[in-house]
Amino acid sequence: MAPQSPPPDSERGFLEVAGRDPDRPLRDQFLGFRDLVSADMDWVDSRKSQFRVRASIVRVSALLLTAASTVVLGIQEIPARASIALPMVALVTVLGGLETFFNWRSRWVLMTETRYRFNRLRDELDYYIVTTPAAELSRGRLAEFFTKHQVVWDETSRQWVEFRKLDRPPQAPEARG
Repeated sequence: MAPQSPPPDSERGFLEVAGRDPDRPLRDQFLGFRDLVSADMDWVDSRKSQFRVRASIVRVSALLLTAASTVVLGIQEIPARASIALPMVALVTVLGGLETFFNWRSRWVLMTETRYRFNRLRDELDYYIVTTPAAELSRGRLAEFFTKHQVVWDETSRQWVEFRKLDRPPQAPEARG
């Protein structure tokens, strides 16, 4: 059995990424937090890429099958052209259902937005670290950056759940007494 690789930093959390020593210099704590934000960006990029590829494959496949079925139906010399084109059209319907269910395009866009927000957070963090002398770094500012980080994850998670809710059938209204 192959040894398992350690989980990515984005899944290990700030404590593990920054180190367990509470007496670390504040600058090192900022740099550890920056590493966590960078790891989150890498995780988001991997998801974004995965969703982009899947959304693109579905869209291009549907377009090609639609075009091919139209061409097949238009060529009179093809015997039993309807029995060739009909499965193609059925596959387009299946692909449309897959895209609707998995919502890859919306998830791709969500990861793009999340990546932008993490990039902005890291830029603000970098600017603060670079322009502030080590003796003037503030624990309060670190807390502000951490809060912004949590807001990005909270909003991303909320939107993700909303996408999943769209897949559920409508709920029956509750009976009023």
